Amino acid sequence: MSLTSAMFTGVSGLLANAEGMSVIGNNLSNVNTVGFKSGRMLFSDMLSANIGNASQVGRGTQIQTVDNIFSQSSFETTESVTDLAIQGNSFFAVKDPNALAPVNQNRAMLTRAGAFRLDNELYLVNSDGYQVLDTQGNPIKFNDNAAGIVAANTALITATTAAAATAYATAATAIQTEATTQVTDATAFVAAVAAVPGTAAEIAAANAILDAATTAKTAADAAVATPNATNSALAQTAFNELNTLSNNITFTTAGVITLNNSFHAALNMSNTAVDTAMTTAATTVAADSDVVLANIQLATAQGLAFSKITSIDSSGLITYLGKDGITTNFYNASGAVGVAASVPNAATVQRMAVVTVANPGGLQKAGNTLYSSTVESGVPSTSFSLANNSANGTSEKINTNSLEQSNVDMAGQFVKMIMTQRAYSANSKTITTADEMTQEVLNLKR
Repeated sequence: MSLTSAMFTGVSGLLANAEGMSVIGNNLSNVNTVGFKSGRMLFSDMLSANIGNASQVGRGTQIQTVDNIFSQSSFETTESVTDLAIQGNSFFAVKDPNALAPVNQNRAMLTRAGAFRLDNELYLVNSDGYQVLDTQGNPIKFNDNAAGIVAANTALITATTAAAATAYATAATAIQTEATTQVTDATAFVAAVAAVPGTAAEIAAANAILDAATTAKTAADAAVATPNATNSALAQTAFNELNTLSNNITFTTAGVITLNNSFHAALNMSNTAVDTAMTTAATTVAADSDVVLANIQLATAQGLAFSKITSIDSSGLITYLGKDGITTNFYNASGAVGVAASVPNAATVQRMAVVTVANPGGLQKAGNTLYSSTVESGVPSTSFSLANNSANGTSEKINTNSLEQSNVDMAGQFVKMIMTQRAYSANSKTITTADEMTQEVLNLKR
């Protein structure tokens, strides 16, 4: 053995401990990273050299492996129902949004970081857009049931039109008759005001009443031509505006007040008749059986549509509230409308998937607190299933409104940092001492 070998032994110690410091630094930098699992550097000695007499001298150290420590960490309570933490050894399964679905278990990305949210397409995703998988290996996607609501609304409109044809035709005719009378009366009213003669302001006000009467007549004509709820309502609105306008204008010109009061009285009387006709039409529609059925269909469609997640139980069963604000449903399958929240349905619907890894140490870090499976990890290459990828709710439990914190022990990491620093210094001393010994050999020539 030579002094040069001693130097290289020291160099091996410097290199290994420098990498060890990198591991410690990475742990400390992720002390606040949700779901982070700390690593540790393991060293091993290098092949020793035989020096005779059954004796060996070591050649230094080398990095044996960097282990990930998957110990359970503490939970933080949050305000979001989609913040999840696993109590147990399983992992959440996610996939790249561009990857085809369904995926097999060994093709999914795994994570312990459960800070999930809904994106604009109603996918449940993590902060990097990776889609959370259900127990079919498909991304969890909710359905706003837009098609069902449109269909139910169309059915309601059709049923309303059929039921209202006669009733609204009657109402529209009543409005048209009264509007025709008011146009005639308003025309006479304008002439009377001008004949007195009235002031310019009074003549303009009278003409405004005539314009409103003409508008009401036009709306009534359209309602007669197409008798439905919309056109009849427009006609009624125009007629009410005419009534409001005429009641809010006061005429003081001599000889006009009597005509004005008479005009008001006639208008108020006819407006009551129009209101009665419209009320009768609306009552007829409301009582129609087709309309009642269509309303039930619309309420059902709105009840199935996704509004917000209300709970996720310990086994990954997702419950959400319908758009009607009353109905609760279970998530059923990716992109499908939910099913009623009932005991029988709870046994059949898909849930949030978890994956149990035989050898977590064999997982490979993929960044963003994600892991990819390897052959050594023992993740099955089979498809996801409700039976094999659901949390059992006891030894493997999903906790909502919770996030798993980093399992980095800062005190332990600082102790390792001190030890690694001293080991690095000691190895540098080996090199400097071997250098001094070499210098002594060179000085023998003098």
